[in-house]
Amino acid sequence: MSVPIPVALLGFSAFERNALASYFRLAARRQPAYCHVLDVDEARFVVADADQAGVPELLQALGRITDAVFVGAQGPEGAASWMMRPIDPVHVLRELDALVAMRDNPGTGPLPLLAPSPTISRPITIGKGVPARRAADVPVPPMAPVMDSEATRPLPSLDERRAAADAQRRQREAALRPVPLKRALLVDDSELALHFLDRQLQRYGLATEWAQHSGKALELLSHQPFGFVFLDVDLGPQSDLDGLALCQHIKHRHVHPSGRVPLVAIVSAFHDPVDRVRSTLAGADVHLGKPLDFAALDRWLSQHGLTRGPELPVPVAE
Repeated sequence: MSVPIPVALLGFSAFERNALASYFRLAARRQPAYCHVLDVDEARFVVADADQAGVPELLQALGRITDAVFVGAQGPEGAASWMMRPIDPVHVLRELDALVAMRDNPGTGPLPLLAPSPTISRPITIGKGVPARRAADVPVPPMAPVMDSEATRPLPSLDERRAAADAQRRQREAALRPVPLKRALLVDDSELALHFLDRQLQRYGLATEWAQHSGKALELLSHQPFGFVFLDVDLGPQSDLDGLALCQHIKHRHVHPSGRVPLVAIVSAFHDPVDRVRSTLAGADVHLGKPLDFAALDRWLSQHGLTRGPELPVPVAE
């Protein structure tokens, strides 16, 4: 028996998600079989709730739209499959089976171009029995010689073509991406955490402001433009909003002085796959783990034109 194919269930209610996962387990003896995984990155396919805000955008950002079966009122452009509610587990399995067949069938890849035949075995007629000229009657220009190295060069694999397309997409996005303002708002109820993060961001040339609760953060955002906001999830009892709710407010409801919504990074000790999905659904541009993931921070800021400078000297108390 083959290994079950991992499938992520994204955006459904707990009842719908449990029902689909249970059906996968009940149908474990069929071929192909499927199993539910929490991390989208570990899944070969995704079954997604098209009606939940943020889910299509998340899969678009992850480049997984073409791997997703959407359930809801309308599927996004480029989706592999789409069906209306109510959810029919049998229909879901049938759509997943179709995806498996399409991906595993080598005939679905692009075919090599073949040279046209020099003749047609019988005449083609046009209109009332008037014979058309055969291909042999049309002079064919001589073909350019093909070098042996080109003729024997293997066609790129599907993974290689996908990697090349992803690289081109990232280059286009980087060229179109605006350069953010080099000002960052740091929001955390821990003053020690604010000091530490401030020191790291100064190496990238970022000017910073601090807020230890959501009210102060919204006040600063209302009066000053920021290019970046770094949020902890747990903002303590003084905050009316936690980090996820504050992120959603910043991204979708807050009016910013510059007219440009800042980039938001969630910085949290909770960084399991489900926590990362929650951050993305709240509108965050990146989820960074605590203790601070320096490599991920550097990759993200470098994507926005910021490079890390040398280590800053530790200030000496007088």
